Amino acid sequence: MRKHIKLNIPELNIHPLRITEGWSVKYNNFWQIDPKSLEHDDDRWFMFTESLLQLYHEKSSTILDLGWNPDLSPEGSYLVLIVKNMDWDNPIYEFESDDYNKIIQFIELQLKTITAAL
Repeated sequence: MRKHIKLNIPELNIHPLRITEGWSVKYNNFWQIDPKSLEHDDDRWFMFTESLLQLYHEKSSTILDLGWNPDLSPEGSYLVLIVKNMDWDNPIYEFESDDYNKIIQFIELQLKTITAAL
């Protein structure tokens, strides 16, 4: 039997990103919350999963993937993978940080850089 748990999570917004032309959003669960502001027992850790954001650039066959690793853990960090031609075993770039603002800056810079290289 499945039990439902009521989490104490305030309403949050998806973080607005500057996404350059040519990119499509496959999914976006990148919530506007800084993990450094959370206590260890905060229910909002349930929002920090391995599948936060995925963007795809068809012309260059490039994926930008953002997740939190390990899943749901206060000891985790963001991980951004840049993958070309669906070669998940050999990402062309990896960036890891627990700093919310650095991740946003990195993502936006990579989107511009990849788009400009075409």
